[in-house]
Amino acid sequence: MKKSFLIMGIGALMLASCSGNQKKLDEDSTKIADLTAEYQEATNFNDSLMLLMGDIYTGLDSINTQEGLLYNMGTGENANRRAEIRQNLATIKARLAANKDLLASMEQRLKASGNQNSVLTKTIQQLKDHIASQDQKIAQLESELSTAKGQIETLNTQVAEGQEQVKAETAAKEEAQAQAVAAENQANRVYYAIGSNKDLKKKGLLEKKFLGSTKVMKGDYDASYFVTADMRTLTSIPTNSKKVKIWTNMPAGSYQITGEKDGPKTVQITDPSKFWSITHYLIIQID
Repeated sequence: MKKSFLIMGIGALMLASCSGNQKKLDEDSTKIADLTAEYQEATNFNDSLMLLMGDIYTGLDSINTQEGLLYNMGTGENANRRAEIRQNLATIKARLAANKDLLASMEQRLKASGNQNSVLTKTIQQLKDHIASQDQKIAQLESELSTAKGQIETLNTQVAEGQEQVKAETAAKEEAQAQAVAAENQANRVYYAIGSNKDLKKKGLLEKKFLGSTKVMKGDYDASYFVTADMRTLTSIPTNSKKVKIWTNMPAGSYQITGEKDGPKTVQITDPSKFWSITHYLIIQID
């Protein structure tokens, strides 16, 4: 009778353990799906912002073109040329207004998402400042067209000032683009370490615990032991070892370990987005 109760107790413990493992798997799957969705949303938002940036700076070029026509207008040119410039400025102003509304919408989306991304926030503010500056320049040109003022010497001075402003705005554009590229490169940066079990433990990447369990990067570890790479270009990692074990939790189906049976093995990354979706750190043990 006691033996029967013992068997029933063991069975209950095993069932509880399986249920707990399944719950952990379900939670991990949910986290992976959330991270993937957040990454895609961030990528789409960044792409939209870059397209809007391009259109805003195209508008700046158009304004500068109209400014050049005005300042280089000869004294004998009639009102038809001024009317043409006025119409062109009206078209540019309408496009700026549309871009202003779109930028406000994107800023609201960024605030609502709760994503405290300083690069995107700074880029949006810079674009708002550029639109405000362009609105001011259009108003100035419209005023000069209406009042027909502007002596040659004054216009020459304004041309010089306009050229300096173009240089400053071009520099600001290049800086904003560089910041966007830097943010994208940072988002795609990954790290991997290859070493024997002894070396990985020595560097703090693996830690043997009680009852034989092993913890991965739970304490202090030597970050310089990792190789830095870009997930967009990293497709294979040669190990030069016949035996390979991956310690970090990389999703199944996102990679393969290839090589001859008795030859050195290579880790082939078949689905980079999925492979790095949980962690950007990869630990490979070789023997």
